[in-house]
Amino acid sequence: MGPTEAIAEFAARTKAEDIPSEVLTRAKQHVVDTLGVALASSRGSISAIVREVARGSTEGEASLWCGAGKSTAADAAWVNGTLAHALDFDDGGVALTPMHPSAPVLPAVLALAEARNLSGMDAICAYIVGVEVECKLATLISLEHYHRGWHSTAIIGTLGGAVGSAWLLRLSPEKICHALGIASSMAGGLQANFGSMTKPLHAGQAARNGVLAALLAEKSFTANPSSLEAEKGMIEVFGFGDSVTGPRMREVLGRPFHFLSPGVSLKRFPTCTSTHLCLEAVLALRSSNRLVRDRIEKVECAIHQLDFRVLLRPDGIRTAEQARFSLEYAVAVAIRDGEISLRHFDEAMIQSAELQGLMRKVHVFVPPELQDIESRGRRFGLVTIHLSDGSVISHRATQIRGQPPLFLAEEEVDKKFFDCADPVLGRAKAEELLETLRRIETVSGVREIVSVLRKGRGGGPVGPRRS
Repeated sequence: MGPTEAIAEFAARTKAEDIPSEVLTRAKQHVVDTLGVALASSRGSISAIVREVARGSTEGEASLWCGAGKSTAADAAWVNGTLAHALDFDDGGVALTPMHPSAPVLPAVLALAEARNLSGMDAICAYIVGVEVECKLATLISLEHYHRGWHSTAIIGTLGGAVGSAWLLRLSPEKICHALGIASSMAGGLQANFGSMTKPLHAGQAARNGVLAALLAEKSFTANPSSLEAEKGMIEVFGFGDSVTGPRMREVLGRPFHFLSPGVSLKRFPTCTSTHLCLEAVLALRSSNRLVRDRIEKVECAIHQLDFRVLLRPDGIRTAEQARFSLEYAVAVAIRDGEISLRHFDEAMIQSAELQGLMRKVHVFVPPELQDIESRGRRFGLVTIHLSDGSVISHRATQIRGQPPLFLAEEEVDKKFFDCADPVLGRAKAEELLETLRRIETVSGVREIVSVLRKGRGGGPVGPRRS
């Protein structure tokens, strides 16, 4: 048995009753988080553009979270998946290969569940199965895949979206193999587009293509049923490595579920995860020292070479998308304000002389011990601040709050949700949506969730329109 068939067998045999209650509880945290960050992004320029292109109507089968009506399930998954990743504030898989698991899967299964009028339990179980496949693949895949410049969220996420959608449609193992084959030919996304609007589009495309692949397979559309392991298949072309085998996939899928161990991370900061270790170090230094900006001569940030490669260099950081991938900007904001939040990604603030000047004092480098790919499991963020009186302070961070084992508490997840959703829905409707999501497994139809979301928007579009 190859890995394609192993994934298909796992998805087909997994029933709602096979999913432990603790996995369900943790997954609901991520449903709340993903909807929250998608709503926050619905007021931005990326949302405005995709809303124009999608051209939603009142007659579609699945809702667009940007407030522009409805469309097909596939196009709703595309729009909503793009929104979920637009702020780079969505969750991350805890695996050797970095990726964002929820943005390609949750929008796919919610759109399809709404279109087919399926239950909340159906949707969250499909979501858990899709994320499980993504995270176990990310655990086994060689870092060579990421090193080649592929965006793992786009590649693995397409498979996760397809598996989650196939689970919802109750496809047979044979048809799931074909869905994976169809999805394999749709997968793509380059790290060259990090720091641009196209990076979140990768997640939206993965969600859309996952839905399309499952819908086509449902109608007996065919593909290579061994698309992962076939000659010139995904493993070879995308550099997955030798560990993605059928026996290994059977051994790890659901044993235990990734949501249970090691867990899936939630973000505290709306920036690329590659900035987070140094942000933890800066905030630790700021809490224990009185930092006066004018006394700071230089800030040195030591990070892993894979993190260095995906981040943007400091020259020319002008837009919100670029700033999310700038460690220099993140550190400058954290030094000045003692936090970094959504409000810091206003372009006037990004381009301010004060922050641009502070950014020029930040120097990012890769120390010798973090220059090889294999050292990623031992990575750290070391921040050293040189002051004008000649003194030097430093802090080395090896853990990020929000990543296992430092999970965010439920009240922290709720606060982040309200920070994201209140400006869009208002507190009363945000509370109603949160309460509904917290009991998603009891909701008789996903359309009830969408109804709450649409009521909060007053049934119409929200946020800026492009002229």
